[in-house]
Amino acid sequence: MNSDRNGTADFGERPLVDLLLERLEHLILEGDLKAGDRLKEKSLAAQWDVSRGPIREACRILQEAGLVEVLPNRGVIVRRVQLQDVLHEYDIRGALWRLGGREAARNLSHRQMDELEVLIEKMDAVIGDDDIDAYIKLNTRFHDAIASATGNRPFIVLQRRLFLQSRLFRRQSLATESGLPERNDDHRLMLEAFRRGDAEAAGALSEEHVLRSKARFIANLEKAGALSVSYDSAP
Repeated sequence: MNSDRNGTADFGERPLVDLLLERLEHLILEGDLKAGDRLKEKSLAAQWDVSRGPIREACRILQEAGLVEVLPNRGVIVRRVQLQDVLHEYDIRGALWRLGGREAARNLSHRQMDELEVLIEKMDAVIGDDDIDAYIKLNTRFHDAIASATGNRPFIVLQRRLFLQSRLFRRQSLATESGLPERNDDHRLMLEAFRRGDAEAAGALSEEHVLRSKARFIANLEKAGALSVSYDSAP
């Protein structure tokens, strides 16, 4: 999605609600819209030169994903995500990804696995360049590709919802983390299991990858003095 000099969006040929959803999600996850901010349908419609209906529908989807909430007399507000919820979500995502890893191992084609390998190599490159924004985008593509390969729509929807909620906290943690190479090593181990067709190993490695991410997330918060108590990183 591009913007012209007046700030209006060029939505091209993609479905309008999908594009508005992408724009709003980007504003929230990148911090342009912060927790407690109100999403003003009228001003957004004027800014992007669209009607209020598609924006209202995009906000409804964001509400279902847990990124915004509707409050009486205030309208649509960017949700304040609680730390304890994020920690619980890591455990749920880990359990989900054990299932997702198993199913992906049974369904991924050789071409799809080659594409995953390319993404891993690209992540190596951007880690070397210390480009956290590029890493986040590539990492999201990697996991979305695996999720899509499962063919399990409820899994795809659930993991995406939990991923979006946790990203409100996780982006700052990733920006200060020194463990990105280890994350990509996890990706390689997962891909090796996919190539072997070892569904059980792929499932276990996928779950472990999420739980190790949780442990690093907690360690970063503790290092920054953001946690007053210790949390168990075990499932």
